[in-house]
Amino acid sequence: MSPLKAGEMAPDFMLSGPDGTSFALSALRTAPTLLVFYKNTCPTCILTLPFLQRLYERVEGSEVRFWGISQDSAAETRVFGEQYGITFPLLPDASGYPVSNAYGITTVPTLFLVEGDGSIARTHQGFSQTDLESLAAELRSRLRIAGVTPLFTPSDGVPLLRPG
Repeated sequence: MSPLKAGEMAPDFMLSGPDGTSFALSALRTAPTLLVFYKNTCPTCILTLPFLQRLYERVEGSEVRFWGISQDSAAETRVFGEQYGITFPLLPDASGYPVSNAYGITTVPTLFLVEGDGSIARTHQGFSQTDLESLAAELRSRLRIAGVTPLFTPSDGVPLLRPG
């Protein structure tokens, strides 16, 4: 199994957040959605998600949405979000990981930028400053949002690359 690629159509899904709120990809076919597949115990995910939170805060209020798809229980997902200050929706995948499997997830974190028409515009696996800066620049350009880049500062002290 390999993850879906740019140009392919994103499988539709419906998941519930830890608070019971339902999220369906097909219900939001008007704007882009960044899907972030992760696992709470994955060191690369722990490194990546706070920077995605930083990006989310810079684009909050625009039309783009961020959804974290957790491969953990609702309770563990809630604790992870609180521990790392993640404020975008974190949605536990169901038992057996049907959404992760539909997207061909073999490693986490894996990101998909899904366009409003359901097509996948970008995919990223693992942690790469270059990939995340490129995503931030694209969002800034497409959505005409100032202040999205640079996403990283020298004081962050993080590696340039870390596989998932």
